[in-house]
Amino acid sequence: MKAVINTTPLISFAILDRLTLLDELFGEIIIPHAVFREATAARKKYGTQIRIWGKNKVLNIANMKEKAALELILDEGESEVIVLAQETGAELVIVDENKARKIAGLKMLNVTGSIGILLYAKKLGKIDAVKPLLDKLIAEGFYIGQALYRTTCNVADED
Repeated sequence: MKAVINTTPLISFAILDRLTLLDELFGEIIIPHAVFREATAARKKYGTQIRIWGKNKVLNIANMKEKAALELILDEGESEVIVLAQETGAELVIVDENKARKIAGLKMLNVTGSIGILLYAKKLGKIDAVKPLLDKLIAEGFYIGQALYRTTCNVADED
C-alpha cells in the first residue's frame, strides 16, 4: 500500500523510535518535499533521525496550481500531502490535523493519523501496546484529548 505522510505523524513516529514500523505496515511511504524540509529543519529534535530514514522517500509535486489553491486553507505540507496523494494514486493519507483530514476526505482520499496507525500496528501484532506509546507522545508535548485517549485505549483493549 502506498501512503503519503504529513509532518506531525512523521515526528510522532520518530519520537516513538518507530519510523521503520511505517515501512513494515505500508509498502511505500512517500514524504512530500515541504514535509521533509519542515521535519528536518535545523535544530529540529528528531530531524536527523527523519533525514536518515526518509531521504529516499521524498517526492516533489507537479500540480502547483492545486497546491496554491489548497494553501488558501491548509499549510504548505498538508497541501503537498493531498496533491502528492492524488498524483501518485496513494491509497492512504497519513495526517493528524483535522482540517487537512476533512479536505483529504472531500478529495475522496482515505485518511488515517498517528493513532490509527498505532491501532492498526497492534491489530497486526507489530506492537504489543498502544497506551505507553500515547503516554510517550503526551510526555513529549503532543496533545491528545482525554476522550480520544480513552477511546483509543478502549479500542486497543488496554483500559
